[in-house]
Amino acid sequence: MSTWLYQLNPKAWTPETFRFEIWEGKHWHWTHGSKRGDSTPSIGDTIVFFYSPSGGDDPGIYGWAVLERCDVESKTLYFIPVAPTNRLKMDPWWDEAAQKIVDDIRGPMKRATLFQIAHADALKLRAGIRQWLGGT
Repeated sequence: MSTWLYQLNPKAWTPETFRFEIWEGKHWHWTHGSKRGDSTPSIGDTIVFFYSPSGGDDPGIYGWAVLERCDVESKTLYFIPVAPTNRLKMDPWWDEAAQKIVDDIRGPMKRATLFQIAHADALKLRAGIRQWLGGT
């Protein structure tokens, strides 16, 4: 199983729209543009939703989802948002730790939609989300 960072464009899909449209358990699908990573997203993978500080004023980690399937030809991801997305979308994780992890994941080429996350970074990401939500 892999974890992927999906970088949302706040000019094309605002955080306010994300908050209104995305709900835990509701089936969704989105296309993706450029992809960084050696593999193809597959069933059961985790997709983490992220708004960059460039181009918007409300950056951070907004939630995550389980991938149902990936249509390679159309570059479409079919997914189901899961907990704690409903909480994160209202209080996105964005501090120095989140910024460092996201910068490490994206590397020097930050202009893509989908980034495969190394296992060590996925563990840091999960721990960071737990700390953010726990207030520690």
